[in-house]
Amino acid sequence: MRFLIALVCCIVLIGILAKPLKRHPAPFYIVALALVGLYWFGTTTNTAGGMWPYFMPLMQRCALAFVLFTIVMFVGVLDESSPLRARLMPIRRQLSILGCIFALGHLAFYGVSYVPRLGSAFSGNLGFSLALAALLVLLMAILLVTSFQVVKRRMSAARWKGVQRLAYPFYLLTYVHLVLLLAPSAFASPTLYIVRMKSNESSRPSRSSASRVELTRVNDGGFDMFRSRYS
Repeated sequence: MRFLIALVCCIVLIGILAKPLKRHPAPFYIVALALVGLYWFGTTTNTAGGMWPYFMPLMQRCALAFVLFTIVMFVGVLDESSPLRARLMPIRRQLSILGCIFALGHLAFYGVSYVPRLGSAFSGNLGFSLALAALLVLLMAILLVTSFQVVKRRMSAARWKGVQRLAYPFYLLTYVHLVLLLAPSAFASPTLYIVRMKSNESSRPSRSSASRVELTRVNDGGFDMFRSRYS
């Protein structure tokens, strides 16, 4: 659902606001930063109700940023004569900057939660996910800075193109990062169900022991326990 909402937002942005975004991108960047600030304020004050359940996942789960990055990456494969390519190519840089800004909400939310645990978190899926996230942040920062015209003008064309090719491993690694986040959830529920079925077939365990089995398996999921609290 969150990706569908993000897609609708991007269609509105591209379909209606493409020309203003091309000519005057700064106000759009300011609005994007304001939305990230609104998201951060809402999470720190435990906001709930209204439009918040629809707005929050766009930032926290990086849905809006991911859709923007997808558009930026795949517009290049469209046919040269495609009207969609003609509409998207002039604002490709602006869309990528907006994607990076919207990703800040995701980075801030999970960064505050996991950075204090760096000393003890590097194990298994969680450790690899955090290391990959750090690499993604570095790549995104490089791509964001070099997307601004003031920086681009100071670089040679060949060097700038070489740096921008980092977008390909960045986008690929976002998929790996997504798989690492979703895999524990995908495997946790069937495992718990089998554990419960086996327990019922053999002997009826106590309520406390069944709870320990379930909590242990959820904790093994790394991000999964944290994700379930904020779903």
